[in-house]
Amino acid sequence: MSVAAEMTAELERAAEILLGPPNLVSPEQRSAAENVFLNFRKTKCPYTMCKELLENSKSDYVLFEASGLIKDALIREWNEIPNNDIQAMRTYLLQYIINNPACSSFVRERIVQVIAIMVKRQSVEDSGEDRAVVIKQVQQLITSGNQQMQMMGYAIITALMQEYATTVKSSDVGLAWEIHFKVKKQFESTDLRTIFKFSVSALKELSAQIVLPLTNEMEYLLRRLVMISEMVLNWSFINVNLPKKLISVFESDQSPTLRPGLAWKEIMLDPNLVSFMFDFHWRVRSNSNISHHTMSCLVQLSSLNGQTLNAKNLKLEYLTNYVRSFTQLIDNIGQTGSMPGKEALGISTVVRRLILFYPPNILVGIDAELLQKYLEQLVSLTCGFLTTALAPDGDEEEKALFNEAFDVTMEAWISILHESQLFPSSYCKEAAAAIFRTYIGVHLAPPDGARLRGSVDDSDDENEETDRVKYKDTLSTIGALGRMCLDHTLPALISLLENRITRLHAHIQRISSQGGTEVDDVLSDLFEDVHWILLISGNVLSQDVEGETILIPPEIMQHSISQSASVDISKSLEVLSSPGKPVSDIPGYESSDHVVRLLSDVFRLTEVEKRAVEAGLVHLWSPLVASSIMWILRRWSLTYLATQEAIYHEISSALVTAFGRDTEGAKWTVNFLLDKCLSNLTRLNSEHDVLQDTVGLILSFADSKEKCSTVCQSSGLLAILQLGVQQHTLPSTCKRGLVKALVLVGSAQEDASSRDQYWSQVLKPLETRYKSLVENPNLKSMYMDESARSAVIDLLESFIGVVQGCHASTVQVLFGWMRPTIASMVHLLALYHNYNQIVELILELYCEIAKRILCYFTPSESKAFYEASLDLIKTYADHQVGRRTYSKEAEEEQYKDILLFMGLLTNLLSKDFIDLSPPDSQDNEENITAADVCLYGLNIIMPLMSEELMKFPNLCLQYFKFITFLCEIFPDKVTTLQANLQQSLVNSLHLGLTSLGVDLVFGYCCDFIQILGCYMVRNRIRDTPIYEQMRSFLKLFLDLILSQQVNSELIPNSSATLYVLICLYQDTYRQLVQILVDSQEEENKQRLLDAFTGLTQNIPLTAERIHRIRFRETFDKFIVNVRGFLFVK
Repeated sequence: MSVAAEMTAELERAAEILLGPPNLVSPEQRSAAENVFLNFRKTKCPYTMCKELLENSKSDYVLFEASGLIKDALIREWNEIPNNDIQAMRTYLLQYIINNPACSSFVRERIVQVIAIMVKRQSVEDSGEDRAVVIKQVQQLITSGNQQMQMMGYAIITALMQEYATTVKSSDVGLAWEIHFKVKKQFESTDLRTIFKFSVSALKELSAQIVLPLTNEMEYLLRRLVMISEMVLNWSFINVNLPKKLISVFESDQSPTLRPGLAWKEIMLDPNLVSFMFDFHWRVRSNSNISHHTMSCLVQLSSLNGQTLNAKNLKLEYLTNYVRSFTQLIDNIGQTGSMPGKEALGISTVVRRLILFYPPNILVGIDAELLQKYLEQLVSLTCGFLTTALAPDGDEEEKALFNEAFDVTMEAWISILHESQLFPSSYCKEAAAAIFRTYIGVHLAPPDGARLRGSVDDSDDENEETDRVKYKDTLSTIGALGRMCLDHTLPALISLLENRITRLHAHIQRISSQGGTEVDDVLSDLFEDVHWILLISGNVLSQDVEGETILIPPEIMQHSISQSASVDISKSLEVLSSPGKPVSDIPGYESSDHVVRLLSDVFRLTEVEKRAVEAGLVHLWSPLVASSIMWILRRWSLTYLATQEAIYHEISSALVTAFGRDTEGAKWTVNFLLDKCLSNLTRLNSEHDVLQDTVGLILSFADSKEKCSTVCQSSGLLAILQLGVQQHTLPSTCKRGLVKALVLVGSAQEDASSRDQYWSQVLKPLETRYKSLVENPNLKSMYMDESARSAVIDLLESFIGVVQGCHASTVQVLFGWMRPTIASMVHLLALYHNYNQIVELILELYCEIAKRILCYFTPSESKAFYEASLDLIKTYADHQVGRRTYSKEAEEEQYKDILLFMGLLTNLLSKDFIDLSPPDSQDNEENITAADVCLYGLNIIMPLMSEELMKFPNLCLQYFKFITFLCEIFPDKVTTLQANLQQSLVNSLHLGLTSLGVDLVFGYCCDFIQILGCYMVRNRIRDTPIYEQMRSFLKLFLDLILSQQVNSELIPNSSATLYVLICLYQDTYRQLVQILVDSQEEENKQRLLDAFTGLTQNIPLTAERIHRIRFRETFDKFIVNVRGFLFVK
């Protein structure tokens, strides 16, 4: 038997063992087989041997390994191989896949990848001459008419494009990324254009031969050609010199825009390209295997931007051509009367991209007739998508696609609305009205709408999002559309709501008089109608903004002002203040302000609800509607109640009179709504969502001093206050928000005596209840009783509410009152250490104090809180010692506890650099620092941080974030920790670097090592245990990086960390380099030694930032250089 035959047989035996089932293969056999392939991969100049294997082996695994070895050897030995041998090898591989069409797809793909790598490497040296020859050969394969040959041709073109497509992640072919970038740009401007022109030209020829249904051969050919065009149009063209990190961001974009360079100008601006692509899509749209790709091409062409369109007239010409073809397609589709969901989604994406890349100031420049047609189609498409998505019948998957298409189209409408003044007069108003009507129509039951009767989903899924959350963005856009046509919108909403209120009232009375106890289909439909009318009205009347001052929308303000001539303000106030009777019973109600009247209708609805509930008909009322009422009232309160008039250039007299600060209208409104809130809290307190929204409304009354002052004067405040501070009045989950609102209201009390009296009403009952509980001599015998536990939970929720309601001006008063309570919480924790809910609430209370008000504490207050925190941590740890958790529930409980502790410690740290305590509060008292508390806490918590707990992502991130934060602020204290704690820290870092597999965690670990390492280098610290404990990280980082176990995105941070470790352990680094060099084959030893020498040459090992950056740049070149020949076990 020849040597080649023996080698083939040995590899095939090893492959059979590796692929064999575990019950038939021993670990020793598997290890021996692995070594066979490890030694095989080290073979130098393996080309002849690999050819023998490719020709003779019957094992796909061996063929795959052989082609992989060719790839590795070519990369490693490229510079040493004669050019003729490279050409011969490439020709051989190409012929091999042509002559062996039946070989496994994964073997063929590996060989094709090797060919692509060879072509790319060669193009570095010959500027793409050889690549042009290969592409010409491939084109001949595709046009040969032989499907097997065509398949090979497509595979090679695809592999070539994939090899050139990315630069940042392509360093495994032995080139620096700068070279990758250079050859990619060269490929883009030459052969990529050739590939695209070829694919489009071939499609044009075949297009004339299309006969439906397509034969299998024709379908395959068309699909692969379209896919090539699609790949080109999805190419990440980068035409500017960007940093490597930014290029990585662009290349990782899953849906890049079409931004080719100047070389593509002639191709892209050829009018026939766009018109052909639309025509071709129309021809094949019934074939879903192809039409998906043609639509992707149309989407990409709609985003053409950059250097090819470097003048406004070019943009306008291209857009005109595109829109003309687009409108023709929509006309054609309209004649067929059907559109698949995927096509609808593609069309909506085209619309969004067109408006994004050709904004209204360009769009309005196209021919007026064409623009009119396009805009009309835009409205009909939007309405059509919505109607289909919410049709009572139809396939659910298709409806989901149409719903997504509607959402995407709405994004385009946002851009149009922002520049509505550029469009033809009245267009936006009419379009907005049409879409608004459709949206209302599909959400209402007949006769006003098209929603299927009795179609309301009553499933009570706690995890399902509410409509106002689920459709938040869509509702916001519908609200903006509604504000474009308020002359239509507000009267429509008023009419719909008043009609439903009348019918609701009558129907509930009818059911009640007949002794009914259940909500029937008619009532259910009415409730669903009211729910949607409220959601839409709330989004028309106000905007949902975060982090900004909430203002009355300018369209609403202008509409109200424009009505002033026909509005009777006194009549508006009468309509507002008469919620107990139908609006039609008020003479002259037609002259009331639209905004005031719409709100008065909401008040009427609340009154109907209140009376129904008080009459014992709560079973006939909808919790969903009750919740929606509170939601719209909260939106209204945040926007309109006691608004800051000075902000507005002009303001409506009707709105100011009805809701302005210090007005009778505002006082009456607050009284009315507080009374309604009281009704909800007492009579609907079994409905969690209703209570949460009710508390949200009360909180909205406390968001400004002016509102708080109005609330203070309200007769309803006292009843709400008593509910808030007494036990057994409300579910504990609502106490937090309610007490927060009461505390915020207290901050608005003007004089000291009324403020003190108010605090005594809010705080004293809580204090009394707490003392009677903790000072009860029988507490230890009764603490397990349900009543005692619920009392503790209620109080803790209330205390958290007090903390959340603190202002800078009230911190000293409120914490002064809470200080003894906080200190005594430790005893409660010891008592209830087995009751997870109470433990979490106590920890959360401490977290809230540290996060919200610690920065305002005086030194003595800080010291008191630090001491209380230390006692809390120690008490918790004492009860965890020896505790074993076997259940997932117990493990999750401990995870939550430690996560809260981490949050507490992190917030405590911030006090040392964010100190907003009063300037005259400084004293000479010896202070415990936040670092002392945190280090002590870390010492106690560290033993609890098991490897299992580290698998919880949030806890893991919080832990590494905390220790890195601690090290950044106090590296000196980290170096003076006890040796066992330092070792625990190092162990956790090792775990984060090797086992957790989370990039953010890996980054935090690198940051920790860099920060501490730099500190020890600069201060020449060697006499701390952690100095020796961290030494192992040097070898770990070398192994991780050289064995390619680090993601390419993490290489910069990893290399900077390696540099700091080299500075810290220079002798160890030299020893490790020598060991690595000695482990290599003789011919590679000097090459590797030279690479390592160049790595640190002319870079001072001082750990300074500027040198870290230089090392990082040198390291990138080092990695590319050594990965080609280095073998790391």
